[in-house]
Amino acid sequence: MSRKSLPPKFKGVLLIMAANVLFAINMPVSRELTPEWIDPFGLSQYRITFAFITLYILGLFVKDEGGKFTFKEHLILILAGLMGTAANQLSFLAGLSMTSPVDASLIITITPIITMVFAAIIIKEPISLKKSVGVIVGMSGAAIILYTAQYGHFDQSGTLKGNLVVLISCFVYGLYLVIIRPFMAKHSPVHVMKWTFMYGAIIALPLTWNKLGINNGSSSQEWFQLAYALFMGTFAAYLLVAFSLKLLRPTTVSMFNYVQPLIASTIAIVIGQDVLNWTKPLSAILIFTGVYLVITSKSRADLDQRVN
Repeated sequence: MSRKSLPPKFKGVLLIMAANVLFAINMPVSRELTPEWIDPFGLSQYRITFAFITLYILGLFVKDEGGKFTFKEHLILILAGLMGTAANQLSFLAGLSMTSPVDASLIITITPIITMVFAAIIIKEPISLKKSVGVIVGMSGAAIILYTAQYGHFDQSGTLKGNLVVLISCFVYGLYLVIIRPFMAKHSPVHVMKWTFMYGAIIALPLTWNKLGINNGSSSQEWFQLAYALFMGTFAAYLLVAFSLKLLRPTTVSMFNYVQPLIASTIAIVIGQDVLNWTKPLSAILIFTGVYLVITSKSRADLDQRVN
């Protein structure tokens, strides 16, 4: 008796959930490293470059069923490298240095809305009432966590300039998810990401080349944290996002950003840095309700099939 394989959409959910677990763990890891041990821009360059090198090596063993990329596709990959790696990481770090963590975290929750609008404009994904409600419900759940989890640490108000720069990172990442998604249907995600990170590393280098120094007196713990940031927090996490985009719509993938503060809060409770109160279960219910509504909303393909 043959074993039934998991539905593609369920596989995509597992992949993007795993990616956001890795991203969530990477946030406190990166904070431990920067800025005392390494400059945030320098860490970003190491992450992007390491991902390109590992993806290039992996690509030697993975066949690309889509064949060689055309000149037009390379132009889009350059744009994806600019948006998804260089501009996204550098603008967020620059904005975070000028604003408060809570402001930055709350601004990021607008990413699914931006992604939904770009998806409607570029790849003609419908903006249904169910999808819109799901995005708003998920955003409210993330907002509750961000306002209540260890609130005493977030007592500084953000600046307008810093908030606007963080907002730029939301726009470029939302656009990246939309423009890169069609590539996943044709090409291997490994090769798509290889080129994306290569172009991202080249584009970011003029802004980061003088920030690559690592302070003396490094401990084994710091090198271990750097290894996690490079391998798990970048290479593995971005690759999981790429494979999830092969199975899910961009708006659905971006919705799982809301899971990150929930995971971070859970980790803080487990290690004793936070306490469980009534807001945590409420936030979890809102987040996963929002994700469910977006996942089960009708795609363009569903609507086309209905018409035919």
